[in-house]
Amino acid sequence: MYNINREENMTREQDKQSLNECSNIVEQTFKNLEKQNTIENFIKENKISIHCEFSDSNPLMSELESSRMNHYKVTLKRKYKLRGNHLDTRYGHKRMTLFFSQGVGINGEPKASSVLDCLKSDWLVTLNGFEDFCNDCGYSQDSIRAKKIFDTCVSQGKKLQKFLNDDHEANFFTMGTSKFNKLLDCESL
Repeated sequence: MYNINREENMTREQDKQSLNECSNIVEQTFKNLEKQNTIENFIKENKISIHCEFSDSNPLMSELESSRMNHYKVTLKRKYKLRGNHLDTRYGHKRMTLFFSQGVGINGEPKASSVLDCLKSDWLVTLNGFEDFCNDCGYSQDSIRAKKIFDTCVSQGKKLQKFLNDDHEANFFTMGTSKFNKLLDCESL
């Protein structure tokens, strides 16, 4: 009788231990999901806002492509704290202006998250050079238009890097802290 009760207690203890391990795994999973890098969280953390103006066309697009899109002149704005001494309460401001187009089926003005996601994906597709860009996007490598689009993606990516860099005289000792790599780590929409 004593051995049976002892074995039952041991199985109960093992069950409790297994249950505790499972609940710890579930809890850790939820914590990881909460910490997940999203573009929306990135926008909040970096105080990025957007201002859109309707535009008749996008100068970077052909007339045929342009006819099936809504065009906007988009200005992204960012406020960041200058890194002076511990009493410094000054802020720096950055802005980036670009033309942005979206299909006519998409209602409303562009959101900061969709603009940043597009800029991010455009930058990533250019990293391996023009040949891979053409292969990935379905362009001919002999196309002047494809080269122009590639150059635009690279140029806008460099503008985005500058926009997300905290370079300012008061930030001299930090040598500018770039948020660009943190944007690249965010999951796409």
